[in-house]
Amino acid sequence: MSKDHETVRQRKYTEIVEMRDTVFGGVENRGGNMLEKTVENVLGPSINSFIIWVLQESRKNGIQRLYFLARDGYLMYQCARIYCEKQQLPIECRYLSCSRYSVRIPLFHLDMEEALEYVCRGGIDVTLDKILDRAGLTCQEKAMVLELLPAPKKNRGIIPYSELSQVREVLKNCQYFMDCMYQHSVEAYPLLEEYLKQEGLLETKKSALVDSGWVGSMQKTLNTILGRLGRKEKLTGYYWGLYELPRGVKREDYFCYYFSPEKGLKEKVYFSNCLFESIFSAPHGMTIGYEKLRGRIFPRYGEIDEQRQEFMIWLSEYIREYTKKAVRAVTDLYQIDTVRYKKIVKELLRLFMGYPTASEAELFGSLEFSDDVLDNSRQQVAVKMTEQEIRGNHVWNKALTMLGIRKGYIKESAWLEGSIARLGKRENYHWFMYRMYKYLLYIRKKYYYLKMREKE
Repeated sequence: MSKDHETVRQRKYTEIVEMRDTVFGGVENRGGNMLEKTVENVLGPSINSFIIWVLQESRKNGIQRLYFLARDGYLMYQCARIYCEKQQLPIECRYLSCSRYSVRIPLFHLDMEEALEYVCRGGIDVTLDKILDRAGLTCQEKAMVLELLPAPKKNRGIIPYSELSQVREVLKNCQYFMDCMYQHSVEAYPLLEEYLKQEGLLETKKSALVDSGWVGSMQKTLNTILGRLGRKEKLTGYYWGLYELPRGVKREDYFCYYFSPEKGLKEKVYFSNCLFESIFSAPHGMTIGYEKLRGRIFPRYGEIDEQRQEFMIWLSEYIREYTKKAVRAVTDLYQIDTVRYKKIVKELLRLFMGYPTASEAELFGSLEFSDDVLDNSRQQVAVKMTEQEIRGNHVWNKALTMLGIRKGYIKESAWLEGSIARLGKRENYHWFMYRMYKYLLYIRKKYYYLKMREKE
């Protein structure tokens, strides 16, 4: 797309924000390049609108303390602290260093069936190595498991989604694998317990979690651990969006902003949770465990690429400065119409995520992303693809392959809309064909979610 097209797009963002009479319309734009302008016109208003909603809902529900979960909650935490300080709100904000990996592994030994289900779930380019990593196995243990598995299952290539259940059964019957997973879980549990106690999660303050969301499993996992430790009141949670909920939880304990398991079909279709995670992250690696030093428990972070870290430090500072300007225009935070603000965010993200320009796709699509519990296999969120590879993600081919009716490998992109824009050929056609798949996907997901809730 031409530079003129990019200018038109940025002007459109500005019009959406400034013509809707919000506190963001008065923020003086200082952005010179496209990245700065996008923060001011799209990312800043989006995350600030979410935080205003979180703080309003927290007040309604009598929440005294909010725990922002690493890493998606890092920028949210920075913004919330500014609002609480400037508006003198009676809400304490804390940053909780945890990940699916650091919290799930300690719990595996409590329910090995559920643990097996978790490590063998789907994802982008799932391999046997990824599955064994999810279980917390060392390199030596992984090698031994591969020796013990039947010959047909030793293939270390990408596992089709339709074959994951077979892999699960094979691993279930491998006693060595099950023993290793159990032992690592037992060893990790005490340090997680101590960390949660240290961070005040056993105190009687009414508390809630804040996170991006998607499934809400972290809330259930933390409540399981805290219940065993003696916490009486369950944590509730405030999320950007949830596609579904774990089994056995109370629906009223989960609050959704942008979309929920029951509502927001169009919002889901024009949204990219992978792009969201690539942008709204932290300047540190994933929490891979905990260690005790000088009588205190500290999180152990995985490695982070230096360039990625520099970007997150810059983004954090820029959004903090944006938030400080926005909060000056707030006279009474509790009087802001969050429903109206959310409509503005929907307009912005529909364009940014659903119809990205070539320049946006090139800049933000090159950000790294990993959809697995470990960051070992990172790739660009909008990986470059050929037109044939993109056609493989069209509605009928992808649906039939996912159902196991059609055989073959589909190269996937974490943000396919961005990959289409980077290709620059027949964008509207490819976006439409992929969007039809997303409509079917989320309709189906809602159907099975509601069916599951009926049985509970």
